[in-house]
Amino acid sequence: MMSGTSVDGIDIAAVDVDGDDIKVISTGHRDYDEGLRKRILAAASGEAVGAAELAELHVAIGDAYAEAVVAFVPTLAAFPAVIAMHGQTVAHLPKRATLQLGDASRVALRTGVPTITDFRSANIAAGGEGAPLVPFADFVLFGTRAPVALLNLGGIANLTLIPKAEADSVIAFDTGPANILSDLIAQRDGNRFDEAGGGAARGRVDERALGWAFSNEYFGKRAPKSTGREDFGQPFADELARRVTRNGGTRDDALATAIALTARTVADGLKRETPGGTTWRELILAGGGARNPTLVNALRAAVAPTPVRTSDELGIPVTAREAVAFAILGAYRMQGKPNILPRATGASRAVSGGAIHQP
Repeated sequence: MMSGTSVDGIDIAAVDVDGDDIKVISTGHRDYDEGLRKRILAAASGEAVGAAELAELHVAIGDAYAEAVVAFVPTLAAFPAVIAMHGQTVAHLPKRATLQLGDASRVALRTGVPTITDFRSANIAAGGEGAPLVPFADFVLFGTRAPVALLNLGGIANLTLIPKAEADSVIAFDTGPANILSDLIAQRDGNRFDEAGGGAARGRVDERALGWAFSNEYFGKRAPKSTGREDFGQPFADELARRVTRNGGTRDDALATAIALTARTVADGLKRETPGGTTWRELILAGGGARNPTLVNALRAAVAPTPVRTSDELGIPVTAREAVAFAILGAYRMQGKPNILPRATGASRAVSGGAIHQP
């Protein structure tokens, strides 16, 4: 189970993991109720939240995860052997600290199933960024398709580059903001997000505002690197929208500019980190942004002539890629095997990340 930077709810995937043979059985999604979502956004945006309130939020998110899995399991033909829950990130400080809320003990006790959480801390303890973690599962799923690149379009966009069918060759990093900017700009008009990129499609890119955004120092860093709301949250979105308005643009123009920033930074990151002599077979898209035709079209143009397809075509539903990934990480953790690629995160060594909560 996975809930990401967009804070829209919990993505769920039932996955059969038999060594490197992975089969997605079923997927689902459960929205956060609006009250819980607002509490999470307040904590993640840096608003003053006391220790007691944070502890209560940890419990509330754990209960939301428990309710999600209790509703999902009866739809399956077999009972799960293990539950892997990423939890909800409310703070991510690369190489320093990371915090995902969601009390896994409440899930384990409700379900009677061993439940794994806190996948990132071991990587940070080993000197890593604590992200991205999904590349390990990407290699398990898609390593034989090398040379291949994979892009997840959640709140943040992240790339996994697999130039060779060798785990040590994998390069992974967050390119920068994806859906988070469009969501925050759309919310200024009372919408939760820009439906199917409709507003962005009507708008025009403000090149001056785009230039300001692209000058952010994060985009000049080399991989491995990771980011989040701390860099590209409300203040960044507000300033981007303000600059577009100051230049005579509309809200749709701000949305179009946000889309252009995502496409440009993905293309720039892909070009910069591609090993010499490598030509990508394809770029595989996943995440909620893969359902946004305006964003997908912008990406196709930005990375041309590299072919672009979605993970749906390869048996991994685009909205469940990260949930599938954490199922794989959980299965490896239960066996005590390494489940994080050190090169992808900058860690000193491979670790088996995740804390196991027994029922």
